[in-house]
Amino acid sequence: MNTGVEPPPKRGMGCFAKGCLILVVLAILVVVAGVGGSYWSLRHIYLSDKPAPIPEASAPSETSAATPGETSAAAPGETSDTVRERLDTLKSAARAHERTGVEFTAAEINALIAANRKSSGLAFVRIDGNVAQVQLSIPLERFDVPFRNAFGLGDRFLNATVSVVAPPGTNANNVQLSEVTLNGHSFPSDLLDRQLLGVGKSLRSYVTKYANQYGVTDGEISDGKVILHTSGY
Repeated sequence: MNTGVEPPPKRGMGCFAKGCLILVVLAILVVVAGVGGSYWSLRHIYLSDKPAPIPEASAPSETSAATPGETSAAAPGETSDTVRERLDTLKSAARAHERTGVEFTAAEINALIAANRKSSGLAFVRIDGNVAQVQLSIPLERFDVPFRNAFGLGDRFLNATVSVVAPPGTNANNVQLSEVTLNGHSFPSDLLDRQLLGVGKSLRSYVTKYANQYGVTDGEISDGKVILHTSGY
């Protein structure tokens, strides 16, 4: 007797999904509000009325030159599928208590971001040697931020640039931001350790949450790649 076969469930986008972006936006807003001292400074100094240009992600190329009509790179969707498989590898290794490591280039991370319509165009990653830079331009109207309309933030954009340096052995508890810029204004680089409104959880707690979700115990940024490891314990 023939039985219907259910399609495999769609895999999520992890920290690049809309839900995580909402979390990032909300967390940054309340931290900045606490540091800035007022929602007026949040609206007029740290947020913008215009989006910042975000480069368009392209699929990573395996060769530096290609003749017309020749395909030298995987399609963006295929690239994002490959990255998801590596994330699944991390999870599987963590559950099996196996030591493993996976690498991601900036182009692969950007392909993963671009593959989801809810995150596409909102972020872009660059990696120069051992320094990663994340560029964000997020319209607050896209997200259900609780105090967005009450404080007149619905027409604002969160334009930010964050730089990260992660030498070998870096983990969620000690990773540091080397530079943070919000709407062209420098912001304290200890953003990860600031509590939300001075009393809630810190941004680092959410970094730890997602590291645990994928079983990541340590990693590094080196030679233009992000390298993540599971411990094997």
